[in-house]
Parts: sequence; structure tokens; C-alpha cells
Amino acid sequence: MKDLVENDEIVLDTSGTECPIPVLKARRLASELTKDVIIKVIATDPLAEADFEHYCEQSKFEYLSCIKKNDKIIIRYKFKK
Repeated sequence: MKDLVENDEIVLDTSGTECPIPVLKARRLASELTKDVIIKVIATDPLAEADFEHYCEQSKFEYLSCIKKNDKIIIRYKFKK
């Protein structure tokens, strides 16, 4: 599935996948990104929040937020300036 663009954010829907797939998909997407692009990841894996916090710490991304809504986890991050 092609990633969507919504409100100037790239939406990466990883629903239904478990660790490490959400982060691996995000890593693949990162190779195509430019600065100031915000990524919105939609996940259902309960470990996604911790996985993406770690991923952002280890890479050139700024972890922006995590919202849990029903059975979805919505994570937003971007390249550091």
C-alpha cells in the first residue's frame, strides 16, 4: 500500500503488524524523506510506542507525540533540524 499524505504528514499505517515490522517499514520510508517532513505512524502493536521512542533516539528523528485511541496507537515524528 502506498503511504498517504494527510494534513502535510506522511501516514504510515502498520496496523495488524507486530514488532519489528512497524519500525522496519518506517526505516524503509526514511530513506525517501527530506527534512521537516512529519511522519504519522498508525500502529496496533502495544510495543510500538517504546519501539519508536528508541528508534528516534538512535536515528536523526525527533519524537513528537504518541496518542492512544481505541485500539490504535498514533505516533508522530520528524527529522531533527
